[in-house]
Amino acid sequence: MCRGVRLSRRRYEVYKKEALKAGIRILDVYRGKDGEDVRFVYRDKVYRVHLKTFRENLSPKEFVELLKSSVK
Repeated sequence: MCRGVRLSRRRYEVYKKEALKAGIRILDVYRGKDGEDVRFVYRDKVYRVHLKTFRENLSPKEFVELLKSSVK
């Protein structure tokens, strides 16, 4: 495995761990040119949300709040 790939995956682990604390399990993230699509499980339902920004522009807590607010 390339070292650069490993470092970039670690950067996003913080977001994944923060989501798990809130009861959200991230399934996958699709990155586009204008934002990201996130698929996740929350309370036994699968959701897909389009974020108009990228995770690195948000703090982990802001990321989780965006996901939670999209469910309501």
